Amino acid sequence: MYSDYYLYYLSYLSSLYSGYPLIIRVTVIVVAILAFITVFGVIRLLFIGYKINKRDKRRRDVEEQFESKLAFVMSNEVNYDIEEIKNLLNYDQKKEKKWKSEILTDLVLSIRDDLNKGEKLNHLNYRNCLENLRLMPYWEKRVKIAGLSKRKEALQIIGSLDVGINTGTLSKSVFHKNSYLRKTARNVYTDQDTYNPFRFMEENFDESFTQLDKIRLHATLIKRFQEGKLPNLLRWVSNSKNSNYITFIIQEIGFFKQFEAAPSLLDMLQKQENRDVRIQIILTLGELEYDECIADLMQRYALESTPVREAIMKTMGKIQCEETLEFLVEAYQKTDDDNFKLSIVRAIRKHGKEGEARLNMLKGQLREEEQIIIKQVFAENIIIAG
Repeated sequence: MYSDYYLYYLSYLSSLYSGYPLIIRVTVIVVAILAFITVFGVIRLLFIGYKINKRDKRRRDVEEQFESKLAFVMSNEVNYDIEEIKNLLNYDQKKEKKWKSEILTDLVLSIRDDLNKGEKLNHLNYRNCLENLRLMPYWEKRVKIAGLSKRKEALQIIGSLDVGINTGTLSKSVFHKNSYLRKTARNVYTDQDTYNPFRFMEENFDESFTQLDKIRLHATLIKRFQEGKLPNLLRWVSNSKNSNYITFIIQEIGFFKQFEAAPSLLDMLQKQENRDVRIQIILTLGELEYDECIADLMQRYALESTPVREAIMKTMGKIQCEETLEFLVEAYQKTDDDNFKLSIVRAIRKHGKEGEARLNMLKGQLREEEQIIIKQVFAENIIIAG
């Protein structure tokens, strides 16, 4: 019925303009299309504005109802049990809309972060608030049944809430074919699990290991370190063939000052063929200030490529003793490359007053062009100090 109606008017309009020149008919069609797009755009703009205003109103209502109560409980030195918080908040998730849990999550996280900055957060009350508001079950359910994009969001929020997780919730996500979801789930697992948190680190974390993975995993390791639960990272290097992952782990060994790993790193340097891994081993030995590597690095210096030699220079700058200082000065005198001389001078400068004294002595023996290199390094330190 309706199709005949529309077909009638379509044929009517077609016959109405059939006698007009082509340019007029094309113009009419273009104008009609543009008019439709304009009307559609205005309607969509009004709809989006309505949704934004509705969301803002909901947020204001939730903040008015809960913000002061949550801030009071989470900052109070007195520990409240779940029943007391329930009476205060007067909230029943089963009777509320789903959107309320999402707004409450944002509100709780915002209050928690503000209190954390001032070191006023009562962690037990924070956990009891989450328990009373039933936020963790809400997001865990989203992880299990939601679509891909919603599941990613839910995993990130569970990680932000930072109160542990039922690992069964992650069982599907940690092996999901979508790499972003899989890696997010594995990072949450490493961050939250208490039984076997480093399970996936023993398996190279993932088949691909990107810069974003490094940032996430580094933050997770910092958290574990602050909790005093970080094992010797070197054990994950021997099981891996991914040079990018190996380089990251070795870098973390230096960051967390795991001095017990230094002898093994020096042995690994003798056998390692990958240049990037060798560079990171040398840099980490410098971070650990492992002076027993000095003789080996001196022998290696003449045989290595320029990037590795630059790493050796940096390490010699961090291991501050008479032997390394003399080596750096001698290396400078034998080097013709001005860019490499700059790296050596920076390393000598790391030796403090002794290094400055040797640079001043060198400056008096050098041509004016070479003195510029030393002056540049001194200028860099003045800028940094300023």
